[in-house]
Amino acid sequence: MSAVVASFGHERSLERQRLGWSLVGLAAMAAPQVLHVPVWISIVAVLLAAWRAAGAWFGWPLPGRYARYALGIGAFIGIGITFRTINGAESAGALLLLLAMLKLMEAQSLRDYFLLMVVAYFLCITNFLYDQTVPLAIYMIPAVWLTTVALLNVAHPDPERSFRTAAWASSRFLLPALPVAVVLFLLFPRISGPLWGFGSLKHSGVTGLSSTMSPGDLSQLAQSDEVAFHVKFDGAAPPRNQLYWRALVLHDYDGKTWSSGNLPWRGTATIVPNRPAVHYQVTLEPNNLATVYTLDLPVKLPDDTYLSASYEVETRGTVTERKLYDATSSTGSRYGVDTPHWMLHRDLMLPRSGDPRTRALAEQWHSSAASPEQVVQDALTLFHGQPFSYTLQPGALTSPDRMDEFLFKTQRGFCEHYAGAFVYLMRAAGIPAHVVIGYQGGTENPLDGNYVVRQQEAHAWAEVWIAGQGWMRVDPTGAVDPARVEEGLADSLPAEDLAGSIYQRYPWLGTVRNSWDAVNSGWNKWVLAYGPDLQAKFFAKVGLEYGNWLQLALVLGGLMAGLMGLYWLYLMWGRRPPRLPPVARDYAHFCARLARLGLPRAAHEGPLDYAARVVAVRNDLEADVMQITGCYVELRYADRGDPRRLTRLVRGFRPARKAA
Repeated sequence: MSAVVASFGHERSLERQRLGWSLVGLAAMAAPQVLHVPVWISIVAVLLAAWRAAGAWFGWPLPGRYARYALGIGAFIGIGITFRTINGAESAGALLLLLAMLKLMEAQSLRDYFLLMVVAYFLCITNFLYDQTVPLAIYMIPAVWLTTVALLNVAHPDPERSFRTAAWASSRFLLPALPVAVVLFLLFPRISGPLWGFGSLKHSGVTGLSSTMSPGDLSQLAQSDEVAFHVKFDGAAPPRNQLYWRALVLHDYDGKTWSSGNLPWRGTATIVPNRPAVHYQVTLEPNNLATVYTLDLPVKLPDDTYLSASYEVETRGTVTERKLYDATSSTGSRYGVDTPHWMLHRDLMLPRSGDPRTRALAEQWHSSAASPEQVVQDALTLFHGQPFSYTLQPGALTSPDRMDEFLFKTQRGFCEHYAGAFVYLMRAAGIPAHVVIGYQGGTENPLDGNYVVRQQEAHAWAEVWIAGQGWMRVDPTGAVDPARVEEGLADSLPAEDLAGSIYQRYPWLGTVRNSWDAVNSGWNKWVLAYGPDLQAKFFAKVGLEYGNWLQLALVLGGLMAGLMGLYWLYLMWGRRPPRLPPVARDYAHFCARLARLGLPRAAHEGPLDYAARVVAVRNDLEADVMQITGCYVELRYADRGDPRRLTRLVRGFRPARKAA
């Protein structure tokens, strides 16, 4: 009876050990999801885990089969209602977490717990669907290691095994996998775009520019300190007042909102460069637009992009993943001298009515000015001479005649107000014009030389078309507040509560941010942005032909075989016999020299018996053999004598092959 009880107690102890380690592995892998999944999912997962633990340690009843079915159906329904789909990366990750907890409720056998550990590794992958930052990568290294420790204790439970022993064994499993992972990362063919072909909710919340602009849009974006993109210049960077990063051109205006419109423009536009070309590399954060940002104006496009007639650099798909590209631009250039009239007509259109004072002012300029350039100058003089203020809190424009209200009443605005009003004035005066949105400026990180452009540097300016000259950039914000263009947003709005202003007040925090940003920049460039383009460059540097898959297969196979061979040697080295102590090692050398004379020592022979047999055959070796054997016996069995004497005797033992 006692044997049965002991056996039951042992099995129960093993089950608790497996359950405990399964909970550890699942918790380590699922913890980062708490920051991303809805709160109710985290609460349900924790409650199910606690219920299962209480059942094992306190005997609480667990749900039966039909109750588990009901909970599973409820999980599907809850996920579907929350995410409005179960076919997305985030919804699938959240559903996997809940189903893992439900599987835990019925886990009993080794197979069940082993399956849970496999699911834990899949949960590790789902974390990177939400986040691919350095902190997550740092966290996942010990998390994977701890989960591997848990897997070892689940597969081979042993109450006597210490955590240190299990941890060392798991490290021996994982460390040899690192070079394999590096080789596969560098050489395995990369795919363009995101890994998942279906939609991802994380892209819907991307902070940045949109394809429309209304009063207040950019001033709201200026409150964000998030990084829009990093830039690495080849050589010296242009002055700050030339750092206009072009994104979108807005042609249509409905009285409130500027938009690009529905008419696609395609064609060529002749560029007239004014300055030497500048080459640079951009690491662009996801912007949810089919556009990448280039310095105004681009003369050499990134790969797999094309140019619209408005000089927007467009991509063939929405940028939902971090993107690395090279470009060349000529700052301060003009383009479109040969723009056809039917295209220019679009940039003369205004709403049929409204804003009578603004229209009257523009018509007055048109009548009195000798040239379109004079009208442009009249508008800039208006912004510079009148008490206009540049502010993040301009207040809402409530009048139906918004331009009149802004120009003649409030006179408070951000860059979108001034760019929109300027373009409106130009069109009313008969000069083709449109709004350009993008970013202006950038801050150099002294640690890595990269320029960081943040969302708060989003900017709007204007372009006007002058016959014989083409489209030229005009920034009316610079007429109101030149510091915005020359020095940056922080210097033009010192009294405003800007995002990131704490880094200006406390320089040491700015140093910390620069350090962290340099780490992130390297991570983004060499890890997250390592796609087909960067892989092709790497192949060229190491002498491989990108696209020659036979060559790649041979190189990849050879490297993998070499790594597996090294790992095999490592395992064999770990299984080698233990190293003999010095006394035994010296005696082994002595026996080996006699074996070369045809006198090997038998496994059953003791030292004295072996010496007697050797002397009987080779009596000329009697003195040396008996002296060495006697010294060894004293050291080995009597624990007295000098080991160095034995070493000297063995080294001096050089017997001839035949007796003299």
